[in-house]
Amino acid sequence: MCGIYIHIPFCKSKCSYCDFYSVANTLAINDFVEALLKEIEIKKNDFERKTVKTIYFGGGTPSRLSVLEINRILDCVYKNYRISNDAEVTFEANPEDLNVNYLLGLRNCKINRLSIGLQSLDDNVLKLMRRRHNAGEGLNAVNLANKYGFENISVDFIYGIDGISLGGIQEQLETIVKLPVKHISAYHLGIEKGTLMYRRLKEGKMSIIDEILSFEQYNLIVNFTAQAGFLQYEISNFAKDGFMSRHNSAYWSRKEYLGFGPSAHSFLDNIRTFNTSSVATYCKKIKSGEKPGESEILSKSDDINENIMLALRTTNGLDMIKFEETFGRAQTDRIKSVLKTINQKYYVLENGFLKFTTEGMFVSDSIISSLFV
Repeated sequence: MCGIYIHIPFCKSKCSYCDFYSVANTLAINDFVEALLKEIEIKKNDFERKTVKTIYFGGGTPSRLSVLEINRILDCVYKNYRISNDAEVTFEANPEDLNVNYLLGLRNCKINRLSIGLQSLDDNVLKLMRRRHNAGEGLNAVNLANKYGFENISVDFIYGIDGISLGGIQEQLETIVKLPVKHISAYHLGIEKGTLMYRRLKEGKMSIIDEILSFEQYNLIVNFTAQAGFLQYEISNFAKDGFMSRHNSAYWSRKEYLGFGPSAHSFLDNIRTFNTSSVATYCKKIKSGEKPGESEILSKSDDINENIMLALRTTNGLDMIKFEETFGRAQTDRIKSVLKTINQKYYVLENGFLKFTTEGMFVSDSIISSLFV
């Protein structure tokens, strides 16, 4: 299984929590699209005789592009790559962009999965995040998307925000699970350096949520979504039966993929490629025939660590038998030795699989790093 990721680096404005690469200069869109089409074409031999089963438009905000521009990009992909007849084609969009004409246009572009940036149903939180929609507009966008032909809809939801009670989280979840959505991505608020929220935190204008309350919110999300018929299949992702994100699942199982656009990554033949994180530099390099990024061959240690990290993000966990067959008995013995130093409430080791409990999922980053070579 192979995938294609297309990074659209444009936003109307920067959200206060976002540290992904994006720019607000829409004047560069034309040059960007031309460069993107050229990159898609020149990389076609990388996936020669391979079938692409997922295509994902991420960002930034892909819905900053016109339907015509999206159509040109997808036409170029389908022209230069072998695309499966049942390919999952995901498109990230903000609620304020999803009017009737735009949705009908997306449906005609072969897009069959929408990921809508709902983020919150609390207007005060949306203002804190500098989102451009309110709660009502977010709900309307989801219902409108479903009305105009999108069955496979995912929504993003952010928790772990200081000042939001457990009851407030449950009230929002009660509304979300009643929407025509098949997938929920629930992310803990991260305050990263360089963001507006980080500056506010340093200035004492906001606070970090208490860790106990933060875990209670996560635990509520896990249990509440399960009761509503959503299966947790990864730390932050919950889906109705048959509606797991095939694209993201391929990442976690280390399938090959090509990334196009500024800051996009590719993974092919155990080589990781990173495109430059600058629209201007990206366009200049593509135009001059240069590679838009750099590559590195993963070392054995990198390979081991990636296998551990990605597998343990999922509820399936790490297949210790397969891991030992790939990397040797010494590596599984090393992991088991480290596990003896970790509180057993965080994990289970049974039937040959190492898995995190809900508590372990919540603190997974520190545990996973302790298992690295």
